[in-house]
Amino acid sequence: MVSEGEAFCPGHVTAFFEVVENPNPRAKGSRGAGLSLSLGVQTVAKARDASRPAIDILVNERRRPAEVTRRVVEKMVGPRPMEIKILSETPLPVSQGFGVSAAAALSTALAMNDALGSGVSRQELVALAHETEVECGTGLGDVVPASIGGMDLRWKPGAPGHGEVRTFPMKADLLLAVLGPEMPTRGVLRDPGKIAAINRVGGSFVDEFAQGPTLERLFDLGIRFAQETGLANRTVLEVLHASRMFGRATMAMLGNSVFATGNTEQLATLYRKFGTLQRCEVDNVGARVL
Repeated sequence: MVSEGEAFCPGHVTAFFEVVENPNPRAKGSRGAGLSLSLGVQTVAKARDASRPAIDILVNERRRPAEVTRRVVEKMVGPRPMEIKILSETPLPVSQGFGVSAAAALSTALAMNDALGSGVSRQELVALAHETEVECGTGLGDVVPASIGGMDLRWKPGAPGHGEVRTFPMKADLLLAVLGPEMPTRGVLRDPGKIAAINRVGGSFVDEFAQGPTLERLFDLGIRFAQETGLANRTVLEVLHASRMFGRATMAMLGNSVFATGNTEQLATLYRKFGTLQRCEVDNVGARVL
């Protein structure tokens, strides 16, 4: 007999952040700020007992290695011989700063828990997804805020039980624009020079944002962060500068992409000249079982 579960996790964009190292993957993470997105990852998990274990993962109807998703499944199944099929759907591109790996990890954990009837607490599922993403090197801070929704201030790093995230309901129409090639998170997080540049400004920006967390300050500090860390390439900086005529925009960390709000029609006309475009809103609900 096949049991089934389904869940959705919002995508997430970070405007600025600070890397905080720790040998414990549940305590390791980032301090930062960002927004949860109404676009994300929807996952169906199908499970049945079997004579030998097997995991089959399809993302947008194509088989993928999906390392983060696979490791979440392995942790949740444990030693039991089961056949697991994971069907994930997302309109968001990977390695562009939209939190796809985090959304895949958490939506898979929630869907698997539902399918298996494991009764694992939500807090533990969030912690497991965060831990897995840190271990795989695909992210440091998207899972916990995406589990809650809204605009977030990640005050202390890590999974539930370690981190502290403050969230603020936020109504805003957003544009997501991809302006260049993928920027794999793993490559940035393994570059000591880039980490040093990030941490030189990231921590103080988090402290400044905490003094008055507003959408305007999120974008203003985000632009400064993109410039001062050197993470933004020439095209991204050019687009951020041009966006000021019609609204607010900043770079999505970590990707050759931007997220923006304001006069969305004017901004959309601008962004179409540079790359691909998607529209969404801030998700204020967070990850949920469907």
